[in-house]
Amino acid sequence: MLEAVLQKRIEDAIEFRQPDRVPVCDFLSDPKVIEYFASPGHDGLAAAYHQLGIDVCWRFDRRTNLRRPSAKSSLKAFLFRQKKKEVLTRQALEEEFQEFEALQKRLEPLTYQAMSVPGCLSPACNYFGIRGFSEKMYTEPLEIERIIDIYAEILYQRAAEFARRKLGRLFFICDTIAYDKGLIFSPDFLNLQWIPRIKQAIEPLKRENIKVILHSLGDISSYLEPLIDSGIDGIHPVDREAGMNIGVLKKIYARSLILCGNISLRQKTPIEITAQVRETLRLAGFNGGLFLGSVQGIKEDLKLAASLSFFTAARDLNEEK
Repeated sequence: MLEAVLQKRIEDAIEFRQPDRVPVCDFLSDPKVIEYFASPGHDGLAAAYHQLGIDVCWRFDRRTNLRRPSAKSSLKAFLFRQKKKEVLTRQALEEEFQEFEALQKRLEPLTYQAMSVPGCLSPACNYFGIRGFSEKMYTEPLEIERIIDIYAEILYQRAAEFARRKLGRLFFICDTIAYDKGLIFSPDFLNLQWIPRIKQAIEPLKRENIKVILHSLGDISSYLEPLIDSGIDGIHPVDREAGMNIGVLKKIYARSLILCGNISLRQKTPIEITAQVRETLRLAGFNGGLFLGSVQGIKEDLKLAASLSFFTAARDLNEEK
C-alpha cells in the first residue's frame, strides 16, 4: 500500500490541484544508479527509487515479452476469422499482471508503479519495419489495418484487465507518432487508422476514471487536440530536445493535459540540468498537472553525475517552491 501522502500527491497532480510538491515520474534501468543505493540485505532497486524521491515509475519492464511468432499466429487466426480465439491468451495476460502486481508491491510504499504497455501503431511498425510499413500503407492497406487491429485488441485486453484489477489511476501507452521535426504519419492517417482504435481500446480505463498518458518521443504539439478528443489525458515526455515548449503547453492546456517529463539529461552538465528543472517548475509547476521526469529515462548510457544531479535538483527546487 502506498503512503497516504504519496497517494494524495499523485491524486492532486492528475486532478489539477496543487500538490504538496511536484511529483517525480521516471524509470530506472541503469545498474550504476541501482548499485549506488544498494546495501546488503536490502532491495537495491526499491532503495534507489525511494532515496531518489521517484514518486511514480512510469515504465513496466517485463522480464519476458510476447514474441513476434505469437503475433503472427494471432494474425493467422484473425485472417481466417477463428471466432473466440484470443490474440493474447488469458494465461499470458494473467502472468503479465502477476509480474506487474509483484513489482508494484516491491516499490511500495514510497513509489507507485504505473502500467505501461505498447500501443497499436508502434508494434505494427516494428512488425513490418518502418520501411515495409510505409510501403504497405499504400500497396497493402488492408494488411496494415489487420495488423493494427491485432495490437489494438491486445491493448484493449490489457486496459480492461488493469481497470478490472483496480491497480491505480495511471496507464501509459507507448506509441511513437513523431520525431524532432514533427509527426511521422500524416494527421489524416492518424485520424483514420489510429485514433479510433485508441479511443476504443481505452474505454475500460475511461469508465474507471483512470488517466491515460501517451508516451511518444518527438514533437507532437501539432496533434494534441485529436489526442485530447480521443480520451488521452496526458503526454510523456514533453520532449524539449524536439522543440516542445512546456510553458506554452501549460498556458493552453492548463486543466486538460497532464505533462510528464521535460528534463533532458544526455550530454548535459549538472548546472544545465538544474537550470532545466528550475525552468520547468517555473513554467508549469503550479495548479497540478505536472510530473517532473527525464526525457530518456535513467539508462545505462547516462553519466551517474547527470542522473543524480537531476534528482537532487528536483528535491531541492521543489522544497524552495
